Amino acid sequence: MLGVGFSDSEKDSIRVAYGTTKRVNEKFSGKFEITPNDGVAFTLSGLSYPTRFDLKKTQVLPYTEEWFAIPPNPRHGANPKLGTLHPNLMKRAEAAFKAATARPG
Repeated sequence: MLGVGFSDSEKDSIRVAYGTTKRVNEKFSGKFEITPNDGVAFTLSGLSYPTRFDLKKTQVLPYTEEWFAIPPNPRHGANPKLGTLHPNLMKRAEAAFKAATARPG
């Protein structure tokens, strides 16, 4: 999740980034990965597999059960949260965000 409720028309929405388990080890501008090599940060993420997030590909989704259902074994109470971005990964995520939102030229 990158943000919540961006305008009155999107007040019950969440901006998310595309994530994939393919080509995780390849380095691309605007992307960052979370892998088992990140140790406790990977565990706290709640991810099952190494995952690369593309901050150039984001989407605003309505906060409904269609997109954000409570998982079968909720570790964080009755909400769709799977995990947390560990503070050790913040610089990596911030660098990807800056690259994704940089204006050319």
